Amino acid sequence: MPKIVIIYDSKSGNTEKMAKAVAEGAKTVKGVEVELHKAGTRFPVSILNEADAIILGSPSKYGNPTSEMREFVECAIARAKRSRLRGKMGGVFGSYAWDGGDVVDRLAEAMTTLGIKLVAPMVSAVDRMGLMGTRIDEESLQKCRELGKTVAEKVAKV
Repeated sequence: MPKIVIIYDSKSGNTEKMAKAVAEGAKTVKGVEVELHKAGTRFPVSILNEADAIILGSPSKYGNPTSEMREFVECAIARAKRSRLRGKMGGVFGSYAWDGGDVVDRLAEAMTTLGIKLVAPMVSAVDRMGLMGTRIDEESLQKCRELGKTVAEKVAKV
């Protein structure tokens, strides 16, 4: 069964909502297994070897991924020679407030360095201030679902 691994970081909960929406979309494709992991928590990096597709997501911190996501990516790059990441499919998503959506570009660069081919449009969502603090709008969450579904459809065809 094809497997998609989604690794994300989240500080306010917004990028976590996006990650869950990506997973929702991927799960709509029958016969695809989906794993969701938060950067900075314990999980084996070896799951990347087992994955057919890898999707990364992070909030923006001055236009860059969070330190936890950067550390994860650096670890994956360090192990890339021993793993089988080259040629896998992937996608990226991210959230930002005032510093622009550059975080998705940084994640895309990291994926390319790992030899992972992006097979779906990147999703960059702005945290909008509301009465209850920042939030991600439904349109952005729908784009996340489409990202997950697109990647899942592509791995299911292989």
